[in-house]
Amino acid sequence: MWKVLAADDESYIREALQKLINWEKMDCSLEKVVSDGQELLDGITGSMPDIVITDIQMPGVDGLQVCKYIYETSPETQVIILTAYSDFEYAKEAIKYSACGYVLKISIIDELPEAVEKAIGNLSRLKKEFETTEARRTEEPESLLSQVEQYVEGNYRNKITLDDIADTLHVNRSYLSRFYKNKTGVNLFDAILNKRIEAAKDYLRNTDMKTYEISEAVGVEDAGYFSKMFKKITGVSPKEFRKREKNEETK
Repeated sequence: MWKVLAADDESYIREALQKLINWEKMDCSLEKVVSDGQELLDGITGSMPDIVITDIQMPGVDGLQVCKYIYETSPETQVIILTAYSDFEYAKEAIKYSACGYVLKISIIDELPEAVEKAIGNLSRLKKEFETTEARRTEEPESLLSQVEQYVEGNYRNKITLDDIADTLHVNRSYLSRFYKNKTGVNLFDAILNKRIEAAKDYLRNTDMKTYEISEAVGVEDAGYFSKMFKKITGVSPKEFRKREKNEETK
């Protein structure tokens, strides 16, 4: 089944998504419905959804920021924008980040299933294109995977985009994203984040660098985001991790 995540800050829309849309009929599984963009981004990290449905205007992280994140990290993921009449023009901005469509909230029951079917069609087409490209490639898959991992190892301390990696390795960005996910079971940018967290652990164990300095050293510009992801992955904050490691040393 196709995996779906959704976000909207209005409770009646969340309820409609959960109770009034026949997801099984479309061979979809609605994994989670959240109330803000940050929760949605947190859910996307690690879960590899096929389709993301997001309100265009939400407090904090809005739908455009969600679209931008997905465009940069997982271009094959299909994004559907939920919009009110008042922000319809704003929603069109999401198209430049390859959102596959937008649905007026007032017509969500009628329009959303059509948008989801379109997204599924796009996913099926991308899958066929990937399989065709795979069949034509003369290079061994392990060779490309090794090149990706070498690039990440040499550059994770800097800001990396999917386009950077794809251009360096002379492959299509969507193909690269799907290739890595198929070979490893992990989203490429989740793998890069895990690499950065492991490097950060070494800094926390072996230096007195401040959290924001470590964040910069491992290629994450936003120290707040770094701390949040560190805790999500390790279960503790950077400060707590350092304290725990020092306590272990003194035993």
